[in-house]
Amino acid sequence: MAGAVAAVALLAGCTGQPGAAAVVDGRTISTAELATAAEQLKPIFNGGGANDVLGVLINEPFATQVASEHGIGVNDDEARGLLRTAMTQAVGEAAADDVEFGEGALAVARYSLAISGMRDAPGGDAAFQEYQEKVSAADVEVNPRFGAYAPETGVTAATPPSWVVPEGGRDAAAAPADGSAPAPDPSPTS
Repeated sequence: MAGAVAAVALLAGCTGQPGAAAVVDGRTISTAELATAAEQLKPIFNGGGANDVLGVLINEPFATQVASEHGIGVNDDEARGLLRTAMTQAVGEAAADDVEFGEGALAVARYSLAISGMRDAPGGDAAFQEYQEKVSAADVEVNPRFGAYAPETGVTAATPPSWVVPEGGRDAAAAPADGSAPAPDPSPTS
């Protein structure tokens, strides 16, 4: 019992603030903001998960700051336009018109515009290098339920601990890959 309490305390202590998906240089990205952004972006993120969105939310302020310092302005209207265009292509105009984008989704679009702008701008290599240096120097703490963060790879998905039972139970993990049912073990009859 004491071990379980210690494990819970350790996991709770991994994030500086309750409800935080990540804390970046003292700035909190809430689990609610992450969940909302991931849900809003699902139709246009082609299989990207919450950890992908979280990686972008971590890096977005650095990208937009460096882009701005190099004369590459990014604003919410441009971000909203990018999201609207991508959503229209993904789900059609009628469905896209009903979608509202929250701050997290707008941050993802601002990041995309800033990175594209830096790559396309004259002298963009220097700007991109400066961006990478800021990301590498950042103090990033990710809630372990969302994975781990490295500046080079972003947020890698969390892997369940070995003691977590897979969906369907332990026998489901040992089921044949072809989907057939395993043969029952013979048992002695009385």
